[in-house]
Amino acid sequence: MFIAHKAARAQIALIYVDPAFTSQMCSVCGHVDKKNRTNQETFLCTSCGFAEHADVNAARNIASRGAADWAVSHAADDAA
Repeated sequence: MFIAHKAARAQIALIYVDPAFTSQMCSVCGHVDKKNRTNQETFLCTSCGFAEHADVNAARNIASRGAADWAVSHAADDAA
């Protein structure tokens, strides 16, 4: 609620993103597998071989979902 309040006060849009599987999903090819997380800090995609710090990979997935959700929520506004 604190972040929502601060965003509204600064007139910044806030998008809620479901974080499910963002740490297991490859931000390059979209492959989801528990084995993609070799340890707490390492992400290595078992499908395409992409390697990244696990937190950075998850952040890319969350950002991508946020951008997609934003586009969907504003498509109706643009059509009007």
